[in-house]
Amino acid sequence: MNTIEKDRAYLVQCYTTDPVVFTHGKGVCLYDENGKEYLDFSGQFSSDSLGHGNEEMIQAITDQMRKITNVTSCFPTEERASLAEKMVAITPDGLDYVMFGCTGSDANEFALKAAKYYQGGGKIISFRRGFHGSTAGSAAATGKSETIQESASISELLPGGFVHSAAPYCYRCDFGRTQGECGMECLHYLEQTILQEGGEKVAAIITEPVFAAGGVIVPPKGFLKGVRELCDKYHILLIFDEVVTGLGQTGTMFACEYEGVTPDILVTGKALTSGYIPGSAVVMRREIGEAMSKISLHGHTHSCYPLAMRAALKNIEIIERDNLVENSRIVGDYLHQKLLELKNEFPEIGDVRGRGLLQGFELTDQENGKDKWTLGQILYKTMLENGLVTELESRKNLGNVVVVLHPALIVTEQDIDRAAAVIRDSLKACQ
Repeated sequence: MNTIEKDRAYLVQCYTTDPVVFTHGKGVCLYDENGKEYLDFSGQFSSDSLGHGNEEMIQAITDQMRKITNVTSCFPTEERASLAEKMVAITPDGLDYVMFGCTGSDANEFALKAAKYYQGGGKIISFRRGFHGSTAGSAAATGKSETIQESASISELLPGGFVHSAAPYCYRCDFGRTQGECGMECLHYLEQTILQEGGEKVAAIITEPVFAAGGVIVPPKGFLKGVRELCDKYHILLIFDEVVTGLGQTGTMFACEYEGVTPDILVTGKALTSGYIPGSAVVMRREIGEAMSKISLHGHTHSCYPLAMRAALKNIEIIERDNLVENSRIVGDYLHQKLLELKNEFPEIGDVRGRGLLQGFELTDQENGKDKWTLGQILYKTMLENGLVTELESRKNLGNVVVVLHPALIVTEQDIDRAAAVIRDSLKACQ
């Protein structure tokens, strides 16, 4: 059997498995077993901030392996203490305590536990179309319909006490309003949700500053500030899930910086280590961290894995030294403009949105007999065949089909031109 046949014969296929076997990568490119080159504009779920095969990262991890690799979170290490100090330095002022994890899911799980414990209980409000993870609490907070929500046989694993409010999705407003003329109805609805669910008995609101898996939904200006004000009004903790948007992906170190809104708890992962070693972090207000330090409630064998700590430290060092956050903003603007040009050329593209190097274009229904869901699948496969790796967010019951682009922070305008050419050729082929 070849690699694909063995994979399908022995591995649980929880994810859609594309018939491509990547053997190595360099920079923003991946290469399959036949030597074919692909532009990686998925960033491997937005984790690959420095691209593939970064020699500095490889050397740092190799050096760490020769030093110390595996001690549990019961023992402090130089690496975790230094990374904790660095996380406090690069996150918004007022976030002073850190907890490390393995994935975005378990980091969000800790954030939710911290909010519940610190607040003495209460409900959690999140947003429809939001995604927060696949563990119990993080999956319950997820407002984007997934199999665990839809299947009665496993949905009972989801804990209670989670409520979903309307997403700030201007292109497909839940209230049928037009952006700029709506009076931010979604924010008023959120306050009504708070009041209906018990007011100050709500422990926390969790949201992504940009809803990545929901289809790159960028909240309108003032929305996040409005959420912060409601949290202050009703003594609710605000959690920002920046697992996707953190570490420069949106053109600032963290996406919450766009509106100058500081959460009580900030969660990041994926790009924290540039995907070289799994790792995540939760940064919170001091009093929340001190409260959680008094109990034994959450942890994993590799929660403070020295290899992850060293990878994150080197990753942040390179991002800061090479001005990659600024590159994300500048080249991200260029990518956005290229997508707008494609929108003007192809009626199949209904909307283009995003910040920095987290961009997406939404497909619309066509009159040629192909619905947008079919078009999305065909376009994704055609782009892959043409050498462009993207991410497709598409579920019929959610009503949107969005091609998501989140390349590494090292991407250049020349790479953008190449990707735009592939998208153009692929759209023409689909016609």
